Amino acid sequence: MHKLELTSSINMGTLLLGLVSIMLLSAGQTSIKAGLNAIGGVSLGDGWTALLKLFETPWVIVGFACYGISAVLWMDVLSKLDFSLAFPMVSLTYIFTLLIGRFFFHETVGVERIMGVAFILVGLFFLVRSGTPK
Repeated sequence: MHKLELTSSINMGTLLLGLVSIMLLSAGQTSIKAGLNAIGGVSLGDGWTALLKLFETPWVIVGFACYGISAVLWMDVLSKLDFSLAFPMVSLTYIFTLLIGRFFFHETVGVERIMGVAFILVGLFFLVRSGTPK
């Protein structure tokens, strides 16, 4: 077994920053969902009043803040990694949100969803590996 060495195009700090950004993105989605649950949802057909109600909902505000911080961190990641490596890393949100859905929102998670997450993980493994020396 050999130790994984990262090239200059992929360094561990950048990958970790990407992970933090992706976790904040998932936290933002979670906060917005909690806020929407608290106010009974929103419909674009309800007009501006419904949309303005979102900005009075603390969880929604926290969600947007998480999005903003995530976006700033993600710009740093994008400036250091190949786009074809960085952007697929966002698929980690599927994994995080599946777990959040199951444990925070008590959603049913069946075998098909678990298999989908497994395929995503395998794909990410190969993407990161593609940037390491042979």
